Amino acid sequence: MISSKAFAVPDFARFSDRENGATVTLRIFGKRAKSAALPLILYFHGGLFNCGSVADADSLAQTLAAQAVVACVDYPLAPALHFPRTVELAYEALQWAWRQAASIGADATRVIVAGDQAGGNLAAAVALMARDRATPNGPVLKAQLLITPMLDPFQTTPSMRAAGDCPCRQGWADYLPAAGDAMHPYASPLNSRRLGGLPAALVITAERDPLRDEAEQYAAKLIAAGVPVQVRRFDGGGNLAQAEHAQFAAMMETVMQFATEN
Repeated sequence: MISSKAFAVPDFARFSDRENGATVTLRIFGKRAKSAALPLILYFHGGLFNCGSVADADSLAQTLAAQAVVACVDYPLAPALHFPRTVELAYEALQWAWRQAASIGADATRVIVAGDQAGGNLAAAVALMARDRATPNGPVLKAQLLITPMLDPFQTTPSMRAAGDCPCRQGWADYLPAAGDAMHPYASPLNSRRLGGLPAALVITAERDPLRDEAEQYAAKLIAAGVPVQVRRFDGGGNLAQAEHAQFAAMMETVMQFATEN
């Protein structure tokens, strides 16, 4: 159950995974607006599918909570949970958040999916699933926010090849134990041949991040499919969601403007 207090610090909500009944926890940031409900941002934390923690997104979520209700999903890691169950659970999280929007002070008509690294993959996949499974009484996304997302299991881009033995390789191996799944659009949105009808996107990359090229290639494909897209490349490398203060502040200014506009 969700408490009635304002979410100045994270509150916790839970739902049961339909497949196995496992409990999934969400950390919820933000406080109820006095005059109107706030946008709802469903956030999938970073890592490489096989690592990372929901707590890693705390700083980002606390900043966004000034203008939105942010629900961060504590999804199970690979190889304990892997494709396709992970994306199905991510979509269940979207359905839960959409149904519960009013109870957490959010506007169910202004839902944004977001994430960084592996979480960016899940956000992009959930956007595809929401489009493909749309019903008159189901969630409709306003936007997607992808921060240095992992999108290419084949790891063929110049920026990835330049990284040498990137730990992304083991992350993909743990997430996609069946090699044939690497071409599935929900596993690899970059390789999807049908990107039209998706919500507006903000794609953020970093100059020296191995994931830079695949993220920017995905942005280009979205634009070619008629999706409104903003692309921002920041200096430096590494995980922008946990970057140094100046870089993090610049990224968050871009993110908050995007969230407000959508």
